[in-house]
Amino acid sequence: MPTYDTIVIGAGVIGSAAARTLAASGSVLLLEQFPFLHERGSSHGGSRIFRHAYVDELHTRLAVRADALWQDLEAETGERLLYRTGGVDLFEPHDRQADAMLAALAAASSPGQRLSGAELRRRYPVFAVPDDKVVVYHPASAILPATRAVATLLRSAAARGATLRESEPVTRISPSASGVTVTTQEGEYHAGHVVLAAGGWLGRLAASARLPLVVEQQQIIYLPVTGQAAAHAVGQMPVFIERVANGAGGIYGFPTFEYPHAIKVADNGGARAIPSAEERDFQLDAALASSTIAAATALLPGIGATPTSSATCLYTKTPDERFVVDRHPEHRNVVLAGGGSGHAFKFGPLLGDLIAELVNGAEPIKEFRADRFGA
Repeated sequence: MPTYDTIVIGAGVIGSAAARTLAASGSVLLLEQFPFLHERGSSHGGSRIFRHAYVDELHTRLAVRADALWQDLEAETGERLLYRTGGVDLFEPHDRQADAMLAALAAASSPGQRLSGAELRRRYPVFAVPDDKVVVYHPASAILPATRAVATLLRSAAARGATLRESEPVTRISPSASGVTVTTQEGEYHAGHVVLAAGGWLGRLAASARLPLVVEQQQIIYLPVTGQAAAHAVGQMPVFIERVANGAGGIYGFPTFEYPHAIKVADNGGARAIPSAEERDFQLDAALASSTIAAATALLPGIGATPTSSATCLYTKTPDERFVVDRHPEHRNVVLAGGGSGHAFKFGPLLGDLIAELVNGAEPIKEFRADRFGA
């Protein structure tokens, strides 16, 4: 039976990053049930927002650490991955979470600036906001090309000696005191530790951990630029998040990046829960699409309301929308890594490091413990 120090299950951004980090100090097998870089999960596509800006200090500090690790990956591979755009979070007047975001940025030594709606319009005329809109500007924000970033992590993992196997679904995981045996449709493998980084399939693979995960089918829409094209380009328009209902919900979006003539927008709320990752239908929710388009065209009058294209992906959410990065409550040689809740991609290489630390005996970050839900 082939034996490794660690087996990682799932080759999305978290699993690929974990395999890369672990391969620097031991033998690693990475198993993916679908072809690499597939579009059935949460890590594909042309863009993700990278930002330091959160309303809590923990995630802000972690994002600053992740920024340095993405830059290290760029230096190692020669692949450009961070396209700096700056970013803005748009709050309603008197929303105290704007103050919390600025305080978290300051605590993490990341620049942030409060702007009024009028100041935002002068700096970025693509936005139509009232004067009393509260804006937090953060220059470190960027766009990550998602599929290319995962491919870069996989190439780095392979260069460090990891064995990568695609289209090989796992059918059984058998932990014991002496290690873990993983059975697939192709055979059996043994390792001292297993990392479950299976995204929307984590709940099924780690059923005995009783994680309260909800899988949602998120959707993104590309809307054509009908106004001045240059004003909507990277370098001229920031990534943005519109926060409503005391900092939650609202739309988010990007300048032209994946397409030369269209921007990407999506909604932070309203995604449809589905029974399991296997049951996604890849179909757009028409009502959610209509509300997203209405919000986007109101905020950005220089874009049209007829989509040029659209796509779907999966969110795997925890009740508090914080990740699970911890050992299995019954098996210390099984690491659970998931619950990305729609915002994990930016932390990719850092999550790989945190997983490797768990494999090597470190304690988890308490906010990411698997037992915090009381199961």
